[in-house]
Amino acid sequence: MDAFKQQQVLVQYINQYKPVIDKTLTALRANKGNLHIPYAQFLFSVIDYYGLLYIVATTRRFNKRDKNNFLDFFASSYFPSVDTCKKSFLYFVRNGIIHQIFSKASSVGTSAENKLFFKDTSNGNIPALNLDYLDKVTISAIDNFSNDLKTNSTYIDNLHDILLVTNYGLNDHVELTSEFDGSFIGDINKVFDDCI
Repeated sequence: MDAFKQQQVLVQYINQYKPVIDKTLTALRANKGNLHIPYAQFLFSVIDYYGLLYIVATTRRFNKRDKNNFLDFFASSYFPSVDTCKKSFLYFVRNGIIHQIFSKASSVGTSAENKLFFKDTSNGNIPALNLDYLDKVTISAIDNFSNDLKTNSTYIDNLHDILLVTNYGLNDHVELTSEFDGSFIGDINKVFDDCI
């Protein structure tokens, strides 16, 4: 394995984000009784992000907006096989929470049950996403994927080639420049000015 490529990938895509993820989850867990929606939104964002890394690592495909990043990562061996058949329903719930702020005729909560979904008896036994469980399996999945990056040279080569050589920083800087060009005629300082 090329140690330089590995270091670049880990620094750019894992090491700088994992402490932020851990800190945010600590705050969300401490307030999970009152913050179900932001807690779920954050977990889904983590799955989306690592799903993109997983897809690039395993297939060399790069599309930040492809729902298969989420679906294929959740169906991978990094998540419990007992849950992979629920990937489409989980994505359905995700879309409701991310795009509508609510969970599309389902529910979100916490439960001691060791299951992805539980019956929300206070709402007519509709399926409720168990945030405690989703948190646990998501962190396990990203930790295991991150550990594989320490030994899987194909993953490192693919991530390096696609995300560092071809699309550095997931093209964020290119997209930012494009936004400034379109919204502010290329003048970044106008973002700080009042609209007239």
